[in-house]
Amino acid sequence: MQEWSLNEPIVCRSVWISDIHLGTKHARVEELLAFLRLVDCKYLYLVGDFIDGWELKFRWFWRDDYNTLIQKLLRKSRKQTKVIYISGNHDEFIEQFMGVKFGGVTIARQVIHTAADGKKYLVLHGHQADGLTHFNHLLEKLGSHLYNWILDFNLYFNRLRRALGFGYWSLAAYLKFKAKSAVKFVTEYEGTLAAMARSHSTDGVICGHIHRAETKTIDGVQYLNCGDWVESCTALIEDFDGKIKLIHFHENDVLRAGGRPGPYDPGHGRQGNGRNGGPSGRRRNARREPAPAHAGLLRIGDEDPHPATADVGVQI
Repeated sequence: MQEWSLNEPIVCRSVWISDIHLGTKHARVEELLAFLRLVDCKYLYLVGDFIDGWELKFRWFWRDDYNTLIQKLLRKSRKQTKVIYISGNHDEFIEQFMGVKFGGVTIARQVIHTAADGKKYLVLHGHQADGLTHFNHLLEKLGSHLYNWILDFNLYFNRLRRALGFGYWSLAAYLKFKAKSAVKFVTEYEGTLAAMARSHSTDGVICGHIHRAETKTIDGVQYLNCGDWVESCTALIEDFDGKIKLIHFHENDVLRAGGRPGPYDPGHGRQGNGRNGGPSGRRRNARREPAPAHAGLLRIGDEDPHPATADVGVQI
């Protein structure tokens, strides 16, 4: 397993992140900001569900660090990084701006990314492969509320685990891996997206939606899921040779780098409009004690998914 230090920048060609779900208290914004501060890339893809319009419609929830994240992305778009915002099912409201460019930010439903080695990838959120999206929108929204209830349970369960000295554990991830119906759905989902990539004559597909990071080959097609920033905190990166790796950015990585475990713990003064949030990054850094030499490592899987860069109706 390859490792990169959190104290060094990550210079790469492309980055894919998905399912941040701004508008919910479960969005791991602090971890994502810590990750983005390390990354310097040419292409940055937001692969759907960046903003959770469903939850915001149901109950308004917006923290100040959500604004910080948006400002960070806009700053990157002004510094030679092309930001491509792919619409998902939770942020379908942005589809009215489809094809529009806001400065360095392009909005699209799907694109084809051509990697440095010439291989092509279909990039889309993935809800297009979910039958519920097409046939029963209400049932899908009920499933979303159930998922949020499970995450709420995780908030308090993991607060107890940390008090007892244990690390983070996800009930939602456990159910997704163990429930036979969930495993069957994921298998069918992956197969459907691989078939969609084949129909577009691409070498692979890059997606999100099911909050399960994965890199595998399905009938000769590369299936790459960049996971989420609600639980797993994962991303895909492409190096300058066109090779794509899956990155796991964990709670302990942020703590070693001087952050806090607040994003999934509502008792840290960061709810609502964020006015009672913690001290600024500059003041926190001033108090930070030096980390041991081995601390703060970004774990990168050794899977060998095949690369990607630009377009399906959108020229990037």
